[in-house]
Amino acid sequence: MKLKWQYLCLEVKKTLRMFPRMLLQAILLMILIGTIAFCGVKSADKEPLAVSVEVAVASQEDNRLTRMALSYVENMESVSRLCSFRQTTEEEGFALLEKGDVAALIVLPDQLVEGIMNGVNPSVDIWFCRHAGLEAMLFRELTESGAGLLRVAQAQIYGAGDMARAYGLTEQLSGIEAQIDSYNLAFALDRLALFDSETVSIFGALNGMQFYLASGIVLFLMLAGMALYPVVQREPSAFCRQLGRQGAGQGWQCFCQWVCGFLCMAALACLLFGAVRLTLRYVLPRTAAAQLTAGSAGGGAVGVGLGNGALIVAAVSTLVYLILSLAGSRASGILLVFVFTVGLMYLSGGLVPAVFLPEAVQTVGEWLPTACLIQAAGGILTGQSVWQMGRCSVLLCSYTLLAGAAAVLVRCRQYRG
Repeated sequence: MKLKWQYLCLEVKKTLRMFPRMLLQAILLMILIGTIAFCGVKSADKEPLAVSVEVAVASQEDNRLTRMALSYVENMESVSRLCSFRQTTEEEGFALLEKGDVAALIVLPDQLVEGIMNGVNPSVDIWFCRHAGLEAMLFRELTESGAGLLRVAQAQIYGAGDMARAYGLTEQLSGIEAQIDSYNLAFALDRLALFDSETVSIFGALNGMQFYLASGIVLFLMLAGMALYPVVQREPSAFCRQLGRQGAGQGWQCFCQWVCGFLCMAALACLLFGAVRLTLRYVLPRTAAAQLTAGSAGGGAVGVGLGNGALIVAAVSTLVYLILSLAGSRASGILLVFVFTVGLMYLSGGLVPAVFLPEAVQTVGEWLPTACLIQAAGGILTGQSVWQMGRCSVLLCSYTLLAGAAAVLVRCRQYRG
Protein backbone atom coordinates (compact mmCIF):
# COMPACT_ATOMS: atom_id res chain seq x y z
CA MET A 1 0.00 0.00 0.00
CA LYS A 2 2.89 2.34 0.80
CA LEU A 3 4.32 1.81 -2.67
CA LYS A 4 1.01 2.86 -4.23
CA TRP A 5 1.03 6.21 -2.48
CA GLN A 6 4.70 6.70 -3.26
CA TYR A 7 3.97 6.12 -6.93
CA LEU A 8 1.07 8.62 -6.77
CA CYS A 9 3.34 11.21 -5.16
CA LEU A 10 5.98 10.64 -7.85
CA GLU A 11 3.37 11.16 -10.57
CA VAL A 12 2.16 14.36 -8.92
CA LYS A 13 5.72 15.69 -8.63
CA LYS A 14 6.35 14.87 -12.27
CA THR A 15 3.16 16.70 -13.20
CA LEU A 16 4.14 19.76 -11.18
CA ARG A 17 7.49 19.86 -12.92
CA MET A 18 5.79 19.78 -16.33
CA PHE A 19 2.92 22.12 -15.47
CA PRO A 20 4.64 25.48 -16.25
CA ARG A 21 5.20 24.39 -19.84
CA MET A 22 1.62 23.13 -20.08
CA LEU A 23 0.40 26.41 -18.61
CA LEU A 24 2.26 28.38 -21.28
CA GLN A 25 0.72 26.22 -24.00
CA ALA A 26 -2.74 26.73 -22.48
CA ILE A 27 -2.25 30.51 -22.34
CA LEU A 28 -1.25 30.58 -26.00
CA LEU A 29 -4.33 28.50 -26.82
CA MET A 30 -6.51 30.86 -24.77
CA ILE A 31 -5.09 33.87 -26.61
CA LEU A 32 -5.78 32.20 -29.96
CA ILE A 33 -9.38 31.28 -29.09
CA GLY A 34 -9.93 34.71 -27.50
CA THR A 35 -8.68 36.43 -30.64
CA ILE A 36 -11.03 34.41 -32.81
CA ALA A 37 -13.94 35.15 -30.46
CA PHE A 38 -13.07 38.88 -30.41
CA CYS A 39 -13.02 39.02 -34.20
CA GLY A 40 -16.34 37.17 -34.31
CA VAL A 41 -17.95 39.60 -31.88
CA LYS A 42 -16.64 42.59 -33.80
CA SER A 43 -17.94 41.23 -37.09
CA ALA A 44 -21.31 40.48 -35.49
CA ASP A 45 -21.54 44.06 -34.22
CA LYS A 46 -21.45 45.44 -37.73
CA GLU A 47 -24.75 46.48 -39.21
CA PRO A 48 -26.10 43.87 -41.61
CA LEU A 49 -26.29 44.74 -45.24
CA ALA A 50 -29.62 46.38 -45.96
CA VAL A 51 -31.29 47.37 -49.21
CA SER A 52 -32.18 51.07 -49.33
CA VAL A 53 -34.49 52.15 -52.12
CA GLU A 54 -34.58 55.81 -53.12
CA VAL A 55 -37.76 56.78 -54.92
CA ALA A 56 -38.60 60.07 -56.61
CA VAL A 57 -42.13 61.41 -56.11
CA ALA A 58 -43.61 64.00 -58.49
CA SER A 59 -46.95 65.59 -57.72
CA GLN A 60 -48.84 67.49 -60.42
CA GLU A 61 -50.32 69.86 -57.85
CA ASP A 62 -49.53 71.33 -54.45
CA ASN A 63 -52.38 69.74 -52.49
CA ARG A 64 -52.43 69.68 -48.68
CA LEU A 65 -54.21 66.32 -48.48
CA THR A 66 -51.73 64.77 -50.90
CA ARG A 67 -48.81 66.07 -48.81
CA MET A 68 -50.39 64.62 -45.66
CA ALA A 69 -50.95 61.24 -47.31
CA LEU A 70 -47.38 61.16 -48.61
CA SER A 71 -46.00 62.13 -45.19
CA TYR A 72 -48.04 59.35 -43.58
CA VAL A 73 -46.66 56.77 -46.00
CA GLU A 74 -43.08 58.00 -45.53
CA ASN A 75 -43.29 57.67 -41.74
CA MET A 76 -44.69 54.13 -41.76
CA GLU A 77 -42.16 51.81 -40.11
CA SER A 78 -42.35 49.15 -42.81
CA VAL A 79 -41.78 51.80 -45.52
CA SER A 80 -39.18 54.02 -43.81
CA ARG A 81 -36.89 51.04 -43.16
CA LEU A 82 -36.76 50.27 -46.87
CA CYS A 83 -37.56 53.38 -48.88
CA SER A 84 -36.55 57.02 -48.86
CA PHE A 85 -38.56 59.48 -50.95
CA ARG A 86 -37.32 62.52 -52.84
CA GLN A 87 -39.94 65.04 -53.93
CA THR A 88 -39.18 66.44 -57.38
CA THR A 89 -40.94 67.71 -60.43
CA GLU A 90 -41.93 65.31 -63.14
CA GLU A 91 -39.12 66.43 -65.46
CA GLU A 92 -36.47 66.19 -62.75
CA GLY A 93 -37.78 62.76 -61.75
CA PHE A 94 -37.43 61.36 -65.26
CA ALA A 95 -33.91 62.79 -65.48
CA LEU A 96 -32.93 61.14 -62.18
CA LEU A 97 -34.49 57.88 -63.33
CA GLU A 98 -32.59 57.98 -66.59
CA LYS A 99 -29.27 58.51 -64.79
CA GLY A 100 -30.05 55.72 -62.31
CA ASP A 101 -30.00 58.00 -59.27
CA VAL A 102 -33.41 56.72 -58.16
CA ALA A 103 -34.92 53.25 -58.35
CA ALA A 104 -38.38 54.43 -59.43
CA LEU A 105 -40.47 57.51 -60.13
CA ILE A 106 -43.99 57.90 -58.77
CA VAL A 107 -46.22 60.43 -60.54
CA LEU A 108 -49.21 61.47 -58.41
CA PRO A 109 -52.28 62.73 -60.32
CA ASP A 110 -54.44 65.73 -59.43
CA GLN A 111 -56.98 65.34 -56.64
CA LEU A 112 -55.51 61.99 -55.57
CA VAL A 113 -56.94 61.79 -52.05
CA GLU A 114 -60.25 63.33 -53.06
CA GLY A 115 -60.58 60.85 -55.90
CA ILE A 116 -59.96 57.95 -53.54
CA MET A 117 -62.59 59.24 -51.13
CA ASN A 118 -65.31 59.87 -53.75
CA GLY A 119 -64.74 56.59 -55.60
CA VAL A 120 -63.11 57.95 -58.78
CA ASN A 121 -59.89 56.11 -57.85
CA PRO A 122 -57.35 57.94 -60.04
CA SER A 123 -54.39 55.83 -61.08
CA VAL A 124 -50.85 56.45 -59.87
CA ASP A 125 -48.15 56.01 -62.49
CA ILE A 126 -44.92 54.33 -61.36
CA TRP A 127 -41.92 54.36 -63.72
CA PHE A 128 -38.94 52.06 -63.38
CA CYS A 129 -35.50 52.20 -64.94
CA ARG A 130 -35.05 50.00 -67.97
CA HIS A 131 -32.00 48.26 -66.49
CA ALA A 132 -33.40 47.75 -63.00
CA GLY A 133 -31.10 46.82 -60.16
CA LEU A 134 -31.86 44.91 -56.99
CA GLU A 135 -33.47 47.95 -55.33
CA ALA A 136 -35.80 48.62 -58.25
CA MET A 137 -36.77 44.95 -58.52
CA LEU A 138 -37.59 44.84 -54.79
CA PHE A 139 -39.63 48.04 -54.98
CA ARG A 140 -41.49 46.68 -58.01
CA GLU A 141 -42.45 43.56 -56.10
CA LEU A 142 -43.69 45.69 -53.22
CA THR A 143 -45.77 47.93 -55.49
CA GLU A 144 -47.28 44.96 -57.30
CA SER A 145 -48.21 43.40 -53.97
CA GLY A 146 -49.73 46.68 -52.81
CA ALA A 147 -51.68 47.03 -56.06
CA GLY A 148 -53.03 43.52 -55.60
CA LEU A 149 -54.20 44.33 -52.06
CA LEU A 150 -55.84 47.52 -53.34
CA ARG A 151 -57.68 45.66 -56.08
CA VAL A 152 -59.01 43.20 -53.53
CA ALA A 153 -60.15 46.03 -51.25
CA GLN A 154 -61.92 47.79 -54.12
CA ALA A 155 -63.63 44.57 -55.18
CA GLN A 156 -64.84 44.09 -51.61
CA ILE A 157 -66.27 47.61 -51.39
CA TYR A 158 -67.97 47.43 -54.80
CA GLY A 159 -69.26 43.93 -54.15
CA ALA A 160 -70.67 44.97 -50.77
CA GLY A 161 -72.34 48.02 -52.35
CA ASP A 162 -73.96 45.97 -55.14
CA MET A 163 -75.12 43.35 -52.62
CA ALA A 164 -76.58 46.00 -50.28
CA ARG A 165 -78.50 47.70 -53.10
CA ALA A 166 -79.76 44.38 -54.46
CA TYR A 167 -81.23 43.35 -51.09
CA GLY A 168 -82.31 46.78 -49.88
CA LEU A 169 -79.64 47.11 -47.20
CA THR A 170 -78.30 50.51 -48.19
CA GLU A 171 -78.81 51.83 -44.64
CA GLN A 172 -76.30 49.28 -43.31
CA LEU A 173 -73.84 49.93 -46.16
CA SER A 174 -71.77 52.48 -44.26
CA GLY A 175 -71.26 50.03 -41.39
CA ILE A 176 -70.33 47.22 -43.78
CA GLU A 177 -67.81 49.46 -45.57
CA ALA A 178 -66.31 50.52 -42.22
CA GLN A 179 -65.81 46.87 -41.26
CA ILE A 180 -64.21 46.13 -44.63
CA ASP A 181 -61.90 49.15 -44.30
CA SER A 182 -60.94 48.14 -40.77
CA TYR A 183 -60.14 44.61 -41.89
CA ASN A 184 -58.03 45.76 -44.84
CA LEU A 185 -56.12 48.29 -42.75
CA ALA A 186 -55.34 45.62 -40.18
CA PHE A 187 -54.31 43.26 -42.96
CA ALA A 188 -51.98 45.78 -44.59
CA LEU A 189 -50.58 47.69 -41.62
CA ASP A 190 -50.87 45.62 -38.48
CA ARG A 191 -48.68 42.54 -38.76
CA LEU A 192 -49.98 41.27 -35.42
CA ALA A 193 -53.39 40.81 -37.05
CA LEU A 194 -51.86 38.05 -39.19
CA PHE A 195 -49.08 36.58 -37.05
CA ASP A 196 -48.55 35.81 -33.39
CA SER A 197 -45.08 36.88 -32.28
CA GLU A 198 -43.18 34.31 -30.28
CA THR A 199 -39.51 34.55 -29.37
CA VAL A 200 -37.64 31.36 -30.24
CA SER A 201 -33.99 30.80 -29.36
CA ILE A 202 -31.92 28.42 -31.45
CA PHE A 203 -29.66 27.97 -28.41
CA GLY A 204 -32.30 26.55 -26.06
CA ALA A 205 -32.31 28.07 -22.58
CA LEU A 206 -29.15 30.10 -23.32
CA ASN A 207 -28.91 33.28 -25.30
CA GLY A 208 -26.44 33.60 -28.15
CA MET A 209 -23.55 35.06 -26.14
CA GLN A 210 -23.95 32.51 -23.34
CA PHE A 211 -24.05 29.63 -25.79
CA TYR A 212 -20.88 30.60 -27.62
CA LEU A 213 -19.04 31.37 -24.39
CA ALA A 214 -20.02 27.94 -23.03
CA SER A 215 -18.98 26.36 -26.32
CA GLY A 216 -15.65 28.22 -26.17
CA ILE A 217 -15.04 26.99 -22.62
CA VAL A 218 -15.57 23.37 -23.65
CA LEU A 219 -13.48 23.82 -26.79
CA PHE A 220 -10.60 25.29 -24.79
CA LEU A 221 -10.62 22.52 -22.18
CA MET A 222 -10.79 19.78 -24.80
CA LEU A 223 -7.99 21.26 -26.90
CA ALA A 224 -5.92 21.93 -23.78
CA GLY A 225 -5.91 18.15 -23.38
CA MET A 226 -3.33 18.03 -26.17
CA ALA A 227 -0.76 19.23 -23.61
CA LEU A 228 -1.54 16.37 -21.21
CA TYR A 229 0.27 13.65 -23.14
CA PRO A 230 3.55 13.86 -21.13
CA VAL A 231 1.50 13.45 -17.95
CA VAL A 232 -0.59 10.47 -19.01
CA GLN A 233 1.80 8.74 -21.39
CA ARG A 234 2.33 5.04 -20.79
CA GLU A 235 5.38 4.07 -18.72
CA PRO A 236 7.93 1.60 -20.16
CA SER A 237 6.71 -2.00 -20.03
CA ALA A 238 9.52 -3.16 -17.74
CA PHE A 239 8.75 -0.41 -15.24
CA CYS A 240 5.02 -1.19 -15.35
CA ARG A 241 5.68 -4.88 -14.67
CA GLN A 242 7.98 -4.03 -11.76
CA LEU A 243 5.28 -1.82 -10.24
CA GLY A 244 2.76 -4.60 -10.74
CA ARG A 245 4.96 -7.08 -8.87
CA GLN A 246 5.14 -4.70 -5.90
CA GLY A 247 1.38 -4.18 -5.68
CA ALA A 248 0.79 -1.14 -7.89
CA GLY A 249 -1.06 -2.84 -10.71
CA GLN A 250 -2.12 -1.44 -14.04
CA GLY A 251 -5.43 -0.19 -12.64
CA TRP A 252 -3.69 1.86 -9.95
CA GLN A 253 -1.22 3.24 -12.47
CA CYS A 254 -4.10 4.36 -14.67
CA PHE A 255 -5.83 5.94 -11.70
CA CYS A 256 -2.69 7.89 -10.70
CA GLN A 257 -2.21 9.19 -14.21
CA TRP A 258 -5.89 10.15 -14.42
CA VAL A 259 -5.64 12.04 -11.11
CA CYS A 260 -2.65 13.99 -12.40
CA GLY A 261 -4.53 14.79 -15.61
CA PHE A 262 -7.57 15.83 -13.57
CA LEU A 263 -5.48 18.16 -11.40
CA CYS A 264 -3.90 19.78 -14.47
CA MET A 265 -7.28 20.19 -16.14
CA ALA A 266 -8.74 21.64 -12.92
CA ALA A 267 -5.93 24.19 -12.73
CA LEU A 268 -6.47 25.17 -16.39
CA ALA A 269 -10.21 25.43 -15.77
CA CYS A 270 -9.62 27.73 -12.79
CA LEU A 271 -7.33 29.86 -14.97
CA LEU A 272 -9.98 30.00 -17.69
CA PHE A 273 -12.89 30.86 -15.39
CA GLY A 274 -10.74 33.48 -13.65
CA ALA A 275 -9.99 35.10 -17.01
CA VAL A 276 -13.70 35.00 -17.91
CA ARG A 277 -14.63 36.57 -14.58
CA LEU A 278 -12.09 39.39 -14.99
CA THR A 279 -13.24 39.98 -18.55
CA LEU A 280 -16.87 40.21 -17.47
CA ARG A 281 -16.06 42.67 -14.71
CA TYR A 282 -13.41 44.95 -16.19
CA VAL A 283 -13.31 44.53 -19.98
CA LEU A 284 -16.76 43.95 -21.42
CA PRO A 285 -19.45 46.66 -21.39
CA ARG A 286 -22.17 46.26 -18.80
CA THR A 287 -24.77 45.34 -21.39
CA ALA A 288 -22.67 42.47 -22.75
CA ALA A 289 -21.80 41.28 -19.25
CA ALA A 290 -25.48 41.36 -18.32
CA GLN A 291 -26.34 39.20 -21.35
CA LEU A 292 -23.66 36.67 -20.41
CA THR A 293 -24.91 36.38 -16.81
CA ALA A 294 -28.63 36.64 -17.60
CA GLY A 295 -30.68 34.31 -15.42
CA SER A 296 -27.90 33.77 -12.89
CA ALA A 297 -29.07 33.01 -9.38
CA GLY A 298 -26.72 35.10 -7.26
CA GLY A 299 -26.95 33.22 -3.95
CA GLY A 300 -25.92 29.77 -5.12
CA ALA A 301 -23.72 30.84 -8.02
CA VAL A 302 -20.47 29.74 -6.33
CA GLY A 303 -21.79 26.31 -5.40
CA VAL A 304 -23.32 25.80 -8.83
CA GLY A 305 -20.07 26.82 -10.50
CA LEU A 306 -18.00 24.45 -8.39
CA GLY A 307 -20.37 21.53 -8.94
CA ASN A 308 -20.71 22.03 -12.67
CA GLY A 309 -17.02 22.77 -13.05
CA ALA A 310 -15.98 19.60 -11.19
CA LEU A 311 -18.19 17.43 -13.39
CA ILE A 312 -16.97 19.17 -16.56
CA VAL A 313 -13.31 18.76 -15.58
CA ALA A 314 -13.84 15.08 -14.67
CA ALA A 315 -15.61 14.33 -17.95
CA VAL A 316 -13.08 16.21 -20.10
CA SER A 317 -10.10 14.65 -18.29
CA THR A 318 -11.48 11.16 -18.77
CA LEU A 319 -12.33 11.67 -22.43
CA VAL A 320 -8.89 13.13 -23.14
CA TYR A 321 -7.24 10.32 -21.20
CA LEU A 322 -9.07 7.75 -23.34
CA ILE A 323 -8.11 9.48 -26.58
CA LEU A 324 -4.45 9.77 -25.56
CA SER A 325 -4.46 6.12 -24.47
CA LEU A 326 -5.53 5.12 -27.96
CA ALA A 327 -2.66 7.11 -29.48
CA GLY A 328 0.72 5.50 -29.85
CA SER A 329 2.79 8.68 -29.77
CA ARG A 330 2.60 12.32 -28.80
CA ALA A 331 2.00 13.49 -32.37
CA SER A 332 -0.79 10.95 -32.82
CA GLY A 333 -2.32 12.00 -29.50
CA ILE A 334 -2.37 15.68 -30.41
CA LEU A 335 -3.90 14.88 -33.79
CA LEU A 336 -6.54 12.58 -32.31
CA VAL A 337 -7.54 15.09 -29.63
CA PHE A 338 -7.89 17.85 -32.22
CA VAL A 339 -9.91 15.74 -34.67
CA PHE A 340 -12.20 14.29 -32.00
CA THR A 341 -12.75 17.70 -30.40
CA VAL A 342 -13.60 19.53 -33.60
CA GLY A 343 -15.75 16.66 -34.87
CA LEU A 344 -17.73 16.26 -31.65
CA MET A 345 -18.15 20.01 -31.23
CA TYR A 346 -19.50 20.33 -34.76
CA LEU A 347 -21.91 17.41 -34.47
CA SER A 348 -23.23 18.62 -31.11
CA GLY A 349 -23.87 22.15 -32.40
CA GLY A 350 -20.96 23.82 -30.64
CA LEU A 351 -19.54 25.44 -33.78
CA VAL A 352 -22.73 25.82 -35.83
CA PRO A 353 -26.13 25.88 -34.05
CA ALA A 354 -27.74 22.46 -34.26
CA VAL A 355 -30.88 23.79 -35.95
CA PHE A 356 -28.84 24.41 -39.10
CA LEU A 357 -27.60 20.82 -39.24
CA PRO A 358 -29.44 17.89 -40.85
CA GLU A 359 -32.11 16.30 -38.70
CA ALA A 360 -30.19 13.04 -38.36
CA VAL A 361 -27.11 14.94 -37.15
CA GLN A 362 -29.25 16.85 -34.64
CA THR A 363 -30.60 13.60 -33.24
CA VAL A 364 -27.11 12.15 -32.81
CA GLY A 365 -25.63 15.40 -31.53
CA GLU A 366 -28.06 15.62 -28.60
CA TRP A 367 -26.51 12.49 -27.09
CA LEU A 368 -22.84 13.39 -27.56
CA PRO A 369 -20.73 14.26 -24.50
CA THR A 370 -19.78 17.67 -25.88
CA ALA A 371 -23.46 18.69 -26.05
CA CYS A 372 -23.83 17.86 -22.35
CA LEU A 373 -20.59 19.69 -21.57
CA ILE A 374 -21.84 22.83 -23.31
CA GLN A 375 -25.09 22.64 -21.37
CA ALA A 376 -23.20 22.22 -18.10
CA ALA A 377 -20.88 25.14 -18.92
CA GLY A 378 -23.92 27.24 -19.76
CA GLY A 379 -25.37 26.32 -16.38
CA ILE A 380 -22.40 28.03 -14.72
CA LEU A 381 -23.33 31.26 -16.51
CA THR A 382 -27.07 31.04 -15.83
CA GLY A 383 -26.80 29.65 -12.29
CA GLN A 384 -28.49 26.37 -13.19
CA SER A 385 -26.94 23.36 -11.47
CA VAL A 386 -26.09 20.39 -13.63
CA TRP A 387 -28.15 18.26 -11.27
CA GLN A 388 -31.19 20.28 -12.33
CA MET A 389 -30.61 19.45 -15.98
CA GLY A 390 -31.86 15.88 -15.74
CA ARG A 391 -30.50 13.90 -18.65
CA CYS A 392 -27.36 16.03 -18.92
CA SER A 393 -25.94 14.98 -15.54
CA VAL A 394 -26.79 11.31 -16.12
CA LEU A 395 -25.13 11.31 -19.54
CA LEU A 396 -22.00 13.09 -18.30
CA CYS A 397 -21.56 10.65 -15.41
CA SER A 398 -22.18 7.71 -17.76
CA TYR A 399 -19.70 8.97 -20.35
CA THR A 400 -17.10 9.58 -17.63
CA LEU A 401 -17.43 6.05 -16.24
CA LEU A 402 -17.49 4.40 -19.67
CA ALA A 403 -14.52 6.40 -20.95
CA GLY A 404 -12.55 5.62 -17.78
CA ALA A 405 -13.30 1.89 -18.03
CA ALA A 406 -12.39 1.89 -21.73
CA ALA A 407 -9.10 3.67 -21.01
CA VAL A 408 -8.17 1.09 -18.36
CA LEU A 409 -8.98 -1.76 -20.76
CA VAL A 410 -6.84 -0.16 -23.48
CA ARG A 411 -3.92 0.33 -21.08
CA CYS A 412 -4.20 -3.24 -19.76
CA ARG A 413 -4.23 -4.60 -23.30
CA GLN A 414 -1.15 -2.56 -24.17
CA TYR A 415 0.48 -3.77 -20.95
CA ARG A 416 -0.09 -7.43 -21.86
CA GLY A 417 1.08 -6.80 -25.41
